[in-house]
Amino acid sequence: MNLEDYQNSWNKKPVLRAIYSDLYQKIENVALAGDTLEIGGGIGNFKIGSSRIIRSDIQHSEGLDVVADAQTLPFDNEVFSNIVLFDVLHHLQCPLLFFAEAQRVLKPGGRVIMVEPGITPVSKLLYKMGHEEPVEMEWDMNEPCKVDADKDPYDSNQAIPTILFKRDSQLFLAAVKGFKINSSDWLSLFAYPLSGGFKSWSLLPYKWVHTILKIEERILPFLGSLMAFRLMVVLEKDG
Repeated sequence: MNLEDYQNSWNKKPVLRAIYSDLYQKIENVALAGDTLEIGGGIGNFKIGSSRIIRSDIQHSEGLDVVADAQTLPFDNEVFSNIVLFDVLHHLQCPLLFFAEAQRVLKPGGRVIMVEPGITPVSKLLYKMGHEEPVEMEWDMNEPCKVDADKDPYDSNQAIPTILFKRDSQLFLAAVKGFKINSSDWLSLFAYPLSGGFKSWSLLPYKWVHTILKIEERILPFLGSLMAFRLMVVLEKDG
């Protein structure tokens, strides 16, 4: 899919917009006051209260403020209160380079807020069966990595967030200095997979969305690690 395909799906699927609105609210609930940098702004549908958002992406689209690679950010030191990534981290070729840049451009105490694919026994099976993006759990964050400017921006490994913030979180903190993990929570049990995401189909009627999301909130503490499809992570820069 390209950006035009994503925009068309967004416009045509109220179910998708309702699910994302719920996730955006979760991001807003943990964001700090001050300027926010969005990495991977894409079609520009993310909004957060009254805070100013600087939208960036590696490819040009309408509504962006900056075209830039997240691994070499063109900003001064300590200028942002928040950096937000929504389904972006698992596309980065060298994620640790991004976190070094994030540490540089965030103010002391600033936050990196991420909503990404989460790999659990159930989601791993379904992602491998019905999703074009790979799940490569053997990925090693400490392997040498060099940014390739010709890399397809849609290349990905959906396992990266789960490896960094669940399986190998202590190795991540040792490799990336200056951050602590405030939270690392499983999200999205039924509504998101039933919606079909940005695909043309949906098995979830719009009128059921909010009920399903309320049910998810109640049972996530019990079933999240088994069958969640997303992971929400909040990192905080040392103050």
